[in-house]
Amino acid sequence: MAVSKLWAVTSRLGQVIDYAANPAKTAADNYTEEQYQALRDVLAYAKDEEKTEREFFVEGINCNPLTARDQFVSVKQAYGKEEGIQAYHGYLSFKEQDISPELAQKIGMEFVNEVWGKRFQAVVTTHLNTKHLHCHYVINSVSFVDGKRLWGDEKAWFKFRLVADKNCEKYGLYYNPNPNRSKQSSYYYKQEQAGMPTRYSMTRQAIDEAIAHSTNLKSLDYALTQMGYEHCVSESRKYWTIVPKGYKKPIRLKNLGEDYTEEAIKRRLTENQGVRLMPFTNQTVVIRQYRLPTREHKIKKVGGLYGLYLHYCYKLGYLPKYKKQNTARLHYLLKEDLLKLDKITQETRLLGRENISTDEQLFSYKESVLSQIENLTDDRTHLRKQLRKNISDDELSKVKEQIKTITDKLWTLRKEVGLCDDIAKRSKVIEANIETVRAYEEKQDRKEQNRNDKFR
Repeated sequence: MAVSKLWAVTSRLGQVIDYAANPAKTAADNYTEEQYQALRDVLAYAKDEEKTEREFFVEGINCNPLTARDQFVSVKQAYGKEEGIQAYHGYLSFKEQDISPELAQKIGMEFVNEVWGKRFQAVVTTHLNTKHLHCHYVINSVSFVDGKRLWGDEKAWFKFRLVADKNCEKYGLYYNPNPNRSKQSSYYYKQEQAGMPTRYSMTRQAIDEAIAHSTNLKSLDYALTQMGYEHCVSESRKYWTIVPKGYKKPIRLKNLGEDYTEEAIKRRLTENQGVRLMPFTNQTVVIRQYRLPTREHKIKKVGGLYGLYLHYCYKLGYLPKYKKQNTARLHYLLKEDLLKLDKITQETRLLGRENISTDEQLFSYKESVLSQIENLTDDRTHLRKQLRKNISDDELSKVKEQIKTITDKLWTLRKEVGLCDDIAKRSKVIEANIETVRAYEEKQDRKEQNRNDKFR
């Protein structure tokens, strides 16, 4: 059986290739001295690179394995795709222990050649340092043919595993024509072994609890619904599913274990029909009364510039939204700022979005925006210079579109700079206005108190 795998490599490219072609893993230590000497005599006539390939079972496809890293990088540089995923590293493992290194390497070469050999560079090696021989392959993430990245079916296990199975069948090796792709992952398995709750274990407990109070599918459906689980246990569905709490993606019940297949659940429900069961009752919830904080309490907890602006919006009657205040009773200083309410709300949203509480944070944010404006301006200038060159219509439209995108970003960033300047000026005025209004309200409260005292 050939177990195939493929995963992306984002670290140093040379490190992965060196691991795959490690002489300590690929050297044929099982050869006798006579066989090894005979092989050395024959290979002495070949080139050094060919000798290395044969001796250590290291071969390259569309590249020289001795300089594979440099050739991989050269292709990336040629197409300007040096960032992101550097390569894909995979293996091909065989169940048989009596397979020869030559056959393992041959199958690995045929497998990689058929799947990726037409468009990509690859290094294929056979490691002999474990009980089961296995091939490692490192594939460049960028095609030397068209510069496109490896994607789609080219890195889909359920596609290229068929090629590996076909090669194993060709050479009389064992393979599994119907692999179980729905097995529980080792991550959740190890969590359960350590006694930690998982979405699978918690779902099993919920189903067991529901079955314990059910005798048929209808009562099981009712119990799971009362427990708050989204599920489907209909006879018309091919697979029964349930959505674990806290998740959005459903899982098939048969993936939870042998006791949770459709047949097993029906059998357990039938066994309950001869037993007197208590009907399912949902857990009683004790309702408690809480004193919820109001918006004014939340605003008072927020300090700094953001809290100052929130409090000012509250004084202007903009907050809370559900309560409409009488603007006729506002202080004259506040009435003047009602005409600037749109600008004040924009400044408030900026302070809240960027978590700005102090003047230092405000100026720091402004400097970062100015730096972005400078970089985007340089990029736009460079693109405008390209318009003067003799380029095709497609490239011309792309450049114009990029210039338009940068211009829109610059408009937004310059607006942010203007808001920062307004906040720096307006914040001091707001503080003065709030102090004046507070003093006025305290004076009015004292007059009202004195008037009430006279009538007592």
